[in-house]
Amino acid sequence: MTDAEWKAMARDLKRILKDGLRTDEPMSRHTTIGVGGAARLLAIPSTMGQVGRIVHYAWKRGLPYTAVGKGSNLIVRDGGFDGMVVKMGSPLSKVKVNKTTVSAQGGASFALMSRKMTKMGRTGLEFGIGIPGTVGGAVRMNAGAFGGEVKDVLRRARIVDRDGVEHVLKPQDIRFSYRRSHLPEGSVVLSATFHCPPGEINHEAYRRSLGRKETQPIWERTFGSTFVNPPGGFAAEMVEKCGLKGTRRGGAMISDMHANFIVNKEGKATAKDVEALIRLMQREVKRKFGVVLKTEVVIIGNR
Repeated sequence: MTDAEWKAMARDLKRILKDGLRTDEPMSRHTTIGVGGAARLLAIPSTMGQVGRIVHYAWKRGLPYTAVGKGSNLIVRDGGFDGMVVKMGSPLSKVKVNKTTVSAQGGASFALMSRKMTKMGRTGLEFGIGIPGTVGGAVRMNAGAFGGEVKDVLRRARIVDRDGVEHVLKPQDIRFSYRRSHLPEGSVVLSATFHCPPGEINHEAYRRSLGRKETQPIWERTFGSTFVNPPGGFAAEMVEKCGLKGTRRGGAMISDMHANFIVNKEGKATAKDVEALIRLMQREVKRKFGVVLKTEVVIIGNR
């Protein structure tokens, strides 16, 4: 696209979003690992209606777009993203507690919601206390830990499709798999409702969720787990047995605490550094174990 076309789209989107549009926004400010080039357009909607309008606008004009929450499972390459990033953040983070369920907008913190419900004596979301993303991201990635997954507790999700039309989906409509969902292409999760009735708390899951800081470098700049666990094994264990803990590429390092985490130690890492470590981990695990590790983190943008 020409500069004139980009400027025209920015003007159109600004009319919809008011002050909720930024141009050439560094995505290192919007990912938990703190790397990434600039997004041509960063949209921060404040209403559900705005989400539908900007998604439909982008689809009609062939403008690439992607939705993010806290950026906790995301790498934006150093060359940036030639499109629109829709940030589902605090303006869309309301949580409503119901009799046997809890409903939350897509930008709500999944961990904070889970913690709140567990402290209220509601069961089902104990596994989510240590998961760092938003409700929308948790649904999209079928987030899980310690035997629990979103698919086990989700009752319905409200999405907007690329035509700007809202739909309510049940779990069977989404077809979840391990750390994946099969939402319609181009859709954005607006809100979700989870089953969490009053009941006996799963104290083992609760304890392990709270204890993540003892086994994972969650206080450092990281995007969470790099790879999904392969069938019958653990990615972290395989990477560790390859002797890769503590390995660095530029400012990025494979955590010496948990080998399935990459950390931005001094805040100086680039996306190129992080991807170099990902490729190294995949190459060495395949050489030693014959296993191809699949990334859990989402990678977008230009090199």
